[in-house]
Amino acid sequence: MIVALVALPSHIQINAFSISDVYLSSLGTTTSINDNDYNLAIDKPIHNNGDIISPMTWGGNRISENMYRVLLPPTLCDELLRYANRMGITDFYRGLVIDGKPYYPGEEKLVTFKDHNWMVHRPKGHWNSNMHWLSPASESSHDNYLSILGAGGFDKVLDSIGTYFNLAGLSAYHLSFIGVSQCEKGFIHTDVNGSGKAAFNMIIPLMLVEGGGAELEILSDDETTTRYYDYEYNVASMIGDNALHATASCDYQARGLMRMCATVYVGDITTSNVRNLLMSLTQAYPPVGDAKHLLDRAGDHWSKVDSSKRLPIGGSMGG
Repeated sequence: MIVALVALPSHIQINAFSISDVYLSSLGTTTSINDNDYNLAIDKPIHNNGDIISPMTWGGNRISENMYRVLLPPTLCDELLRYANRMGITDFYRGLVIDGKPYYPGEEKLVTFKDHNWMVHRPKGHWNSNMHWLSPASESSHDNYLSILGAGGFDKVLDSIGTYFNLAGLSAYHLSFIGVSQCEKGFIHTDVNGSGKAAFNMIIPLMLVEGGGAELEILSDDETTTRYYDYEYNVASMIGDNALHATASCDYQARGLMRMCATVYVGDITTSNVRNLLMSLTQAYPPVGDAKHLLDRAGDHWSKVDSSKRLPIGGSMGG
């Protein structure tokens, strides 16, 4: 049920990033996808010593320094999908991107699911898609989502990330679901900048379209090479500092289908990077511009030295 229409403060920068004038000028030209680039499969991940994290490579080449794949506990995707179904989020997305009732580009509203407040936002027109973002709009809604991550075994993922990158602590500080059924041409952007390789956005597929083609377009760090990645169940795409990417072109509308994912921003929040982390937030929670709010929650969900730091535990009936 829609309860209010609100505008985000004007100083929010949605996924701020900087790329070269050469690349920007190329966006105005019509280009075709090189079949060899599109069909080049991502390399099979190499997991050393039980690591669940592996850099994304194609033909042995790592084109984006801060793009990774992360193996997930199967229970995590199951819990998240059951939660989305139970809360009414899945049906809400069907109305937006399948049943022809999308929001206007740039529109955002507060909505409620089982007495929890959420913010739904459709990116502006330059995103060239009907993707919508849906995130908790309050601390209680955020904590409710966190409890589902805890029930699904996300603590194991946080432990692996913290160990792999030798971080001091981690918090899951910004959460959402995303849904899409059509994208004409993805908008190249970054999700995280200036974290010191200490924060990441994790995209967790929950509903995929068989035969729908690649879902993620990745631009190399030098902006000369494009690669494509097919999402995998029980595997997260993990996007770090300055990693250029976009939603790959897709159209599931004629088949009455959609893609839905969960996204989880995790980070080692410090006084050095908190301002940059705030600049990448796209929704109403955490509070816009409130560095103290993030710093007060630094290391809440994993600590290198304190094993008691864990996610709350709920279950698929959460809400």
